[in-house]
Amino acid sequence: MIRFLLLIIAIAVCLGIAPFFIDQKGYVLIAFNKTTIEGTIWGVAALIVLGCGIAYLGYKLVRYLWSLYSHTRHRFFARSEERKQAAIEQGVWSLINNDYAELELALDNNSVAEPWTDIRYALLAKAALANNNSEKAISYLDKINQANQLKVANLWLASGECSTIFAELKTLAERKKATNLELKMYAQVLVQEQKWSALDDFMPRLLRKKVLTEKEWQQVFDRYFAAQADTSLTERFEQLTKNLKPMAEVSYLKAMARAGKLNKIELSLIKMIKKPLQHKDLARILRTSAAGDALKLQASLQDVLKKDTENTDLLLALACLANAHGEYDLAARVFDKALNATNRDDYLQQAVLSYSKSGQPDKALVRINNFMTAS
Repeated sequence: MIRFLLLIIAIAVCLGIAPFFIDQKGYVLIAFNKTTIEGTIWGVAALIVLGCGIAYLGYKLVRYLWSLYSHTRHRFFARSEERKQAAIEQGVWSLINNDYAELELALDNNSVAEPWTDIRYALLAKAALANNNSEKAISYLDKINQANQLKVANLWLASGECSTIFAELKTLAERKKATNLELKMYAQVLVQEQKWSALDDFMPRLLRKKVLTEKEWQQVFDRYFAAQADTSLTERFEQLTKNLKPMAEVSYLKAMARAGKLNKIELSLIKMIKKPLQHKDLARILRTSAAGDALKLQASLQDVLKKDTENTDLLLALACLANAHGEYDLAARVFDKALNATNRDDYLQQAVLSYSKSGQPDKALVRINNFMTAS
């Protein structure tokens, strides 16, 4: 704009000084329809310069007014964006600190920038699940864009409602190039929905791809056998492939013990005594055992403990087995020695049972009070 005005002024100046070089006075005549303007070149040049000056001042004034408007507008929207950014940041920090009440306070009544909308709903859903409010969590998850639904698959699983993601996960998992995450999520959905036949067909692929860790396999098989009828536990176990049976054995034995069928798995449990790495699993199996008969197993445990008196896992196994046999005095004496701060969360119920049944209710109350105080 300024360059254009300077060019016009330069042309006007040239016109103004031209008459001196041609020794003429110089006139300008401008006619437009019935309007005629006549004057000297100097006069016209002066008018042009004056007009350019006025145009320049007008230009500067308009720019100044526009800058005032833009700055005000920017500050207004900037404050709004700052509030949105502060809300999502506070929500993330609250999540990191497991402060779900503060998370809801930060995000429930505050909007966030468009790219963060789905993340806001996901965080609010997680907070709702932490407060055991599945219905509220599902209402938030439903608002998440369809393209991002698989990103919150774990939240859907935790909510107990998998229908939204089941079909899409099934399609992804059936591809030859499915990722381990997709395979794992589909397996979890099958377990959640209790689609055991589909899981039977899918497990060999999970094993071949090494998708699940040993702990995750145990969690899958715990749910798998817990859902089976007591009469079909062995049949289900025998139907598994040879490579899957080692992954499922502990879960299967736990289910059999829980069903009170200790006599049918006694030999397998005795073999575990001979393997120190399986002592902890043996105790876990017997921890949930119903009343049953495994006298050879008890005798084997007592024989080993005569030589290894400080084996805590075998002591816990013996105590739980004694409870299953109704020998509550023996179980109470063993728990006196074996129960400690490390294992009491898992075995407190069994210990309280032995104390209560052996006529020591005061000791049961003390154990419960100590547990609650420690918690």
